[in-house]
Amino acid sequence: MISALRTRADSISEWMTGAARATTALSLMRAVIGFTSLALYLRHYTDRALFFGPDGVYGQQVISDYAASIGTFSLYSASSSPVVFELIFHTGIVMALLVLLGIGGRAVLAAHYVLLWSLYMANPSFMDGGDALTATAIPFLLLTRCHSSFAVRRRGRERAESATVAVCNNTGLLLLAVQVCIVYLMAGLYKVQGDLWQDGTALYYVLNVPEFFLPGVTPLLMQSDWLPVLGGYATVLVSVFFPVFIVFRGGRIAAVTAMLVFHLAIGVLMGLTSFALVMAAYDMLFVNGHIERFRVHVRKLIEAWRPRPDPDARGGA
Repeated sequence: MISALRTRADSISEWMTGAARATTALSLMRAVIGFTSLALYLRHYTDRALFFGPDGVYGQQVISDYAASIGTFSLYSASSSPVVFELIFHTGIVMALLVLLGIGGRAVLAAHYVLLWSLYMANPSFMDGGDALTATAIPFLLLTRCHSSFAVRRRGRERAESATVAVCNNTGLLLLAVQVCIVYLMAGLYKVQGDLWQDGTALYYVLNVPEFFLPGVTPLLMQSDWLPVLGGYATVLVSVFFPVFIVFRGGRIAAVTAMLVFHLAIGVLMGLTSFALVMAAYDMLFVNGHIERFRVHVRKLIEAWRPRPDPDARGGA
């Protein structure tokens, strides 16, 4: 018994210190967060002064009071000057773009977090589940090597990876994995308590909410008596048992695939694209090997299609 426990402890120690895990999936999550954040800035760019400015719907004083009331901060409450507002907002756009491209490392990611959180607090009515998950994911990502892939980098000598770097990366990875498991489990258990989810009619009512109604598609889905019921029960079951499936290597693909289909449906039918993309990025943490193989395959295809210099032409020159 003691020998088995010691072997298990050694295995865990080796997993934590041996190498940084899931760096490709973590890098993908960083890129997705940069993309969704940039989309948020650009979506409201034309009406930025109205929605976030010192003379907008909330105003500088209300932003300041709101941030103080919940014990947080917003850079948009620092000044009532329109010039300062424009500077902060456009700096946020630049930081989001740099995060998407993987430029600047942890310093840029941390700056992006401060600016993005400030934007959230300047107008909380625009926040959805994706924004909340982004805000909680970035501090954990700061522990990881999330700039190792899907990044614009200068070619240079690779730095040796120390045990400390591996431990920090793997700790951040575990925190993100536990977080998404808790989200799924609590969401599933919360649904189980609702009468509409128990009798299978929840999706029918959700999809007929005006904000989530997709003309031409929602009515087509609602023509089926069994499809909304099956979708509702499947949503609950997959959410509750997701933490169980991903413990076993053989169940991870099935669990992640099911949740990706679920988030695709949320993004298309309900328009919650930010939430769907961020949650999909969380799911990818459990299938890092597949993402890495796909990335390598795509790179080979790009290199195969890339035009190569003609050696005869070069020699003739």
